[in-house]
Amino acid sequence: MFHDFEEIIFMKSWFNKNGQRLAEKFPFLPKTLFSHLENTTTANFALMVAEEFILVSLVTYLGILSGNYYWWLGAFMAFSVHIVIHLIQWIVVRRYIPVIVTSLLCLPYCIYGIGQILHTNEFTGIEIAVCTLIGMVLTALNLLLIHRIFSRL
Repeated sequence: MFHDFEEIIFMKSWFNKNGQRLAEKFPFLPKTLFSHLENTTTANFALMVAEEFILVSLVTYLGILSGNYYWWLGAFMAFSVHIVIHLIQWIVVRRYIPVIVTSLLCLPYCIYGIGQILHTNEFTGIEIAVCTLIGMVLTALNLLLIHRIFSRL
């Protein structure tokens, strides 16, 4: 939640201040991406983040109820990759981005969680890789879908 709050609270004002600089620094990124981010309101962004939080919470809850943790594993690993992507963005942009403080705070949690997943031998390496890939693909598809839906609101 803290990571989500940092994104919601700071994203719009940060992008308003830094969007032009990013477009100049990264001219290979599509102009539609910048116009989409410019037109995304804080309220719409908050709804998109809430939708993702609800999905991850539901997957976690259902995993606990059923004892089947494959979907949770995919969601957790996708979240961990997402944190690493934010770290890379921060390194590339070379200044504060409105996800980095909580990404740095989440990183030890992700490392610990991955360590526990590997230590328990609950999942094989293949299962971890497949769940990670499926989690990342489903997360990317969900992001594309909710951005498309909310850009029309």
